[in-house]
Amino acid sequence: GPAYEGGKVQFLDVSIADQLVHLGDASELPLRLTIKYNVLETAPVLLNSRFGTEYWRLYHFGNEEMSALHTHENIDVSQAGEAETSVAQAIPVERYGPLPVKGLVGIRGHYYFLIDRPNGDYVGAIRPPAFFDRPELARKLMFTLANLDRFSLELAECQSTWEPGGPLRVKLIVTDADGESFPVVNMPATVEAEGWESQLSSEMDYLNRPTGRMAARLPDGAVPDKVIVKATVSAMTPHGPVIREVTRTFAKGAGKASAEDMATGPGPVALPRNEDGVIRETRVAWLWGSSLLTREAVEGVVARAKRAGLNVLIPCLTGGGRLCAKSELWPMRDDVEQGLDPLRYLIELAHAAGIEVQPWFSVTYRRQPFGDYLPGGIDMIDENGEVRGVGADVHRPEYRDFIVALMVGIARDYEVDGIHLDYIRTMNRCYCEKCRDEFQEKFGKPLTEAGDEEWIRWQREAIGDIVRRTAEGVRQVRPNAIMSAAAFSNMASGAAQGQHPAEWARRGWIDVVIPMDYSMQTLAVHSHEKTFLEALDDDEQLVTGLSLY
Repeated sequence: GPAYEGGKVQFLDVSIADQLVHLGDASELPLRLTIKYNVLETAPVLLNSRFGTEYWRLYHFGNEEMSALHTHENIDVSQAGEAETSVAQAIPVERYGPLPVKGLVGIRGHYYFLIDRPNGDYVGAIRPPAFFDRPELARKLMFTLANLDRFSLELAECQSTWEPGGPLRVKLIVTDADGESFPVVNMPATVEAEGWESQLSSEMDYLNRPTGRMAARLPDGAVPDKVIVKATVSAMTPHGPVIREVTRTFAKGAGKASAEDMATGPGPVALPRNEDGVIRETRVAWLWGSSLLTREAVEGVVARAKRAGLNVLIPCLTGGGRLCAKSELWPMRDDVEQGLDPLRYLIELAHAAGIEVQPWFSVTYRRQPFGDYLPGGIDMIDENGEVRGVGADVHRPEYRDFIVALMVGIARDYEVDGIHLDYIRTMNRCYCEKCRDEFQEKFGKPLTEAGDEEWIRWQREAIGDIVRRTAEGVRQVRPNAIMSAAAFSNMASGAAQGQHPAEWARRGWIDVVIPMDYSMQTLAVHSHEKTFLEALDDDEQLVTGLSLY
């Protein structure tokens, strides 16, 4: 039951004390981070990020990868009013991304907060507010990781148009104990000349990424003959905090550049267009099956899609325990309007409006009563011998045969334009007797002794069998149908549940891979897309599925 009635916290600010942070073996970072907050309604709990899915996202601007950091701050919701909590270290966790590497990095949002009782027992987790995804907050939370056992700082370059009111920017470089050099930003810095002074701030590009420079504007009047740049850097070294000051004078004309040369982002993208000048793109929305239960509802969906300029609809056919279409294998929902075939009516109206229909199947998402439809059931058993509440055991050939026949049958009986595979993953690990026997026979060792790579291989065989046979069956009855699959945006997490989207695409089983990227952070999406693009042979096979609800 609930541990408390509920509370309300307003987050006010997050700050980092140092612009330089020591990176040793990456097992921990000496990160001095402070959260300011206001408790509006009290509850007997603490919020923190000490383990599990509760972590800060750390983006690496050099390699465009996203790491995860745990911190053990204590946001005390039991005391009303404004307060702050601080930490002195962050623990990187490899489960949710690569370990941090040296270079310029930035915290880009938070993934859940843990709800703790004061005695340390956790109650659960809660999503953080959009406060942590604000660009103005992200700009403050950038710092440079380096080996600070010893280091030097240098104002290495200056660049300007040297015109009244024109841009001026400088780069501060740290050279660490390994002889590697990286930019440093966000430190207090000024540029001054006789009778004039301006603050330097971190220069950002069009995706809110730092360019690695600090920027200001020259005075609107006469351009000075020289400018003096001063910066103060706070560094957390393995020996403790250190403050360093750096100064350098640049003569007028140093690093002279045009305004175009100093632009911080690319120009407009030239999108492909048809002969009428209309951008060629797929504009698709996913639909719950519950939005298609009456004729009026279906008509409304198609009308709204037409007004919105959509050209594809992906309706869910397998939500709940029944089907949103007619099949000899699975009863139709009993809350559908009398005499209505929702999928057939949707296809009829959508095609008339120039909109494709590609039904969506939750392939493995099954609640346990569904097992009554199949001989032997579908139960997944956890390592303690308990039945898992959700999911079908895809290692049972009877279930794979059923779900493949269902999807191919829908493609045969309806004029679909494609089939979309959702929940195309094992959802968990099953330890039932059948799985134990099969694993022992295949790998020559007990399932309980399986390593991660053996789990991945075994899970991928079962899921890949469903993908392959569905694609082959659908293309026999609908040769032009588009096969697509929803994959975890984190490829490593997907692999643990049998997903192998790049291989599915390479073998021609899937035409379009759609990572489910439900992040509020542009750079998190960018990082995940980069991973998929490196894995796929053809960039056009990737379409990112965003959570816009």
